[in-house]
Amino acid sequence: MQLIFTHKIMNKTSKHIVLAFIIILVLQNIMFAQMNEANSLEINAADFGVIPNDGIDDQEALQNAINQCKSKKATTLFIPPGVYDIIDEDAITLMNDIMDWKYGKNPQDIIFTPYFPYAKGLDFNGLKNVYVKAIGASLLCSGWMEPVSLENCENITIEGLTIDYKTIPHSEGKVIQVKKKYIDVELKDNQWLRDKMLITRIMFWDLQKNRLLGKSVYHPFKTKKINEHTIRIYTKTKPGMLGTIALMNHTFHFRPAILIIEAKNTILKQVTIHSQPGMGIVGHRSHNILMEELRVIPAEGYYQSTNTDATHFTSCTGLIRFDGCMFIGQGDDATNVHGYYHKFTKDLGKQSYEIKLEDHWTTHACVLDFPDVGDTVEIVRKKTLEVVDSMIVVKIDTFQKQWKSIIKLNHPLPEKIEDYYFIDISQLPSLDFVNCSVGSHLARGVLVKTRNVLIENNSFRGGTGTAIHIGAEGDWREGPGSVNVTIKNNRITECGRGDGTNNGACGIAINVKAPDKTVPGIHKNIIIEQNIIKGENAFVGISVRGANNVQISGNQFSGCKENIKVKYSTKVKIQ
Repeated sequence: MQLIFTHKIMNKTSKHIVLAFIIILVLQNIMFAQMNEANSLEINAADFGVIPNDGIDDQEALQNAINQCKSKKATTLFIPPGVYDIIDEDAITLMNDIMDWKYGKNPQDIIFTPYFPYAKGLDFNGLKNVYVKAIGASLLCSGWMEPVSLENCENITIEGLTIDYKTIPHSEGKVIQVKKKYIDVELKDNQWLRDKMLITRIMFWDLQKNRLLGKSVYHPFKTKKINEHTIRIYTKTKPGMLGTIALMNHTFHFRPAILIIEAKNTILKQVTIHSQPGMGIVGHRSHNILMEELRVIPAEGYYQSTNTDATHFTSCTGLIRFDGCMFIGQGDDATNVHGYYHKFTKDLGKQSYEIKLEDHWTTHACVLDFPDVGDTVEIVRKKTLEVVDSMIVVKIDTFQKQWKSIIKLNHPLPEKIEDYYFIDISQLPSLDFVNCSVGSHLARGVLVKTRNVLIENNSFRGGTGTAIHIGAEGDWREGPGSVNVTIKNNRITECGRGDGTNNGACGIAINVKAPDKTVPGIHKNIIIEQNIIKGENAFVGISVRGANNVQISGNQFSGCKENIKVKYSTKVKIQ
């Protein structure tokens, strides 16, 4: 029986690898065609008046070059090397108002809500079949904005672009004194220094170990300006904070550095994101996203990159692929790939229902999430997240301002619709995360809530949370249960020391976050093999919960009180 089970998993894994290979070839052929087409037209941004390194706003001229690509059907946009200022007065006003407390102690409660207005840097809306050659080009943003927006785009490749901020959206400084009720921080930049300084979270970078401390501290904070470079912050303290670099966020979520929405076949090659008052990349309802040598890392002399997740993909299709990417210092996961659990709010009869996310929640792109006609949705019991039925979407009507949709299914729901979620499994991408380096950061490295996944040949070092997490998270309305996941040949060291650690696992955790966590088989068909896991007095290396058909073999452990721990699971084979 076990040999048959293993063969089935390997067949599914092999099919995924073949499919991923085909998609990669198609995307690369698109890129090469854009670069080499005989009748191709190249637009040079320099012809539109952009001058690098002059400190003058280049946004309008660069946007004119993008618009010309659309009107002339150009296949290449060339942005010469250099630093280009992207200055937006509305974005600057928003930034200043946030720092003046006009959006409260936790600005994301307002600025990270559905359809909140925001400024865009470069807007590629509707562009098709263009290779953006930006090797050595950097966008230096003034004001909090979305620097690159790829909406309704198709076959777009961006190569070599760097994104950073003139006034970085967080503050950094050395902790020079630790007392029982406060710390004193000598700031690297003092642009936001004042008696009442807005801080939502502080992470601490240990200079001796070159990584974050395991635990951060969170708002509210009382602050006091001590001198022109020093702020006193009243908070819970620990002696180990002394001498660290305090990384102070002024908001959690806002817009991403790059938004990919309703797009097809996007390639980001050697793109770098140094900072962002939100996530690095958000993809939503998009098909096929390939990231090669993406870097979400701090700028030289700094220790933090993005305020929250480096990347985050929701309700996508096709393939999400990371190859040779690097992540350091972000304020949350390196990536999180998932769909959304929606609730049924009204039975309208004739197999039609009103659906919503929670009223006070947004999606990560801050736009409505909804299934398409013909999609398959799973009906999930809220208490356990187990699947009780699957159905087909026959009709969908969306109401953006009301933050709801009306869905018609091919047969009725069970009684007591309030006991169930639905989740769209047609909008679930395959995921490849290969050959990547994930340095110290907050929370988890790879967070998986999708199907047909390969996590291979990566290095994870110094993350505060579990390095690889396969989770259905009802508390975040993120799922579904994962199926057909292979985790192999990864090196995991010094992870699972604090924030984001699941079930005490430093290396790999499989679990379910629901009122009843004891049901096996929420996650299925998982291979974990030939990984090296080195903890620091960790409770466990690999934790398995809520799973069925799991094969664990050939892994090496050290620094773990227990190598492998299994609960609420069936058909788990350990070698």
